[in-house]
Amino acid sequence: MKVKLLPVVILSVSAMMLAGCEAVDANLQEYVRNSLNQPTQPPEPLPEPVKFEAMPFEPQTDRSPFSLPKPENIVVQHSSKKSSDCLQPDTTRPKDLLEQFSLDNLSMRGTFRDGAGKLWALINTGGSGSNIEHQKVSVGNYIGLNYGKITAITPNAIEIEEYIGKGDGCYELKPTQLELSVSSSYDK
Repeated sequence: MKVKLLPVVILSVSAMMLAGCEAVDANLQEYVRNSLNQPTQPPEPLPEPVKFEAMPFEPQTDRSPFSLPKPENIVVQHSSKKSSDCLQPDTTRPKDLLEQFSLDNLSMRGTFRDGAGKLWALINTGGSGSNIEHQKVSVGNYIGLNYGKITAITPNAIEIEEYIGKGDGCYELKPTQLELSVSSSYDK
């Protein structure tokens, strides 16, 4: 008896669903009619294209566009003045790993805390395939080409004090920041 009743129930439910669709269909037809009666807006004008200016490529002096940039080398100019006469960076300490990159080539990707609660920042060097593509740093580490010492880490930036040469062999401290790099997709 139950088997004979099943087709009747299925037909009843289908009929009710179709009856509900008619009301939605009428609303849709009314919306389309109203939309067609409204005047059309002209499309927005296209933005002016940027004029392309080709740069000449000198194969003898320019880097190949198909090779990754290499860490920058800087020549350390030692002062003829005594270190007690003016501010000097400590050139005798061993260099940290990220001191071979310019700050312009580095980007901050985020921060995290270790088990002891110490705040660390994650730095991306941009070199894919390199063994130092990502490096963690904390306060006291050195970074950049100008003897930059990390003085503070916040969730949005790394504060750095760099030694900038004044031209006479002396240096001055310049505060700078490496801000958190936010992008819509992760750079590889």
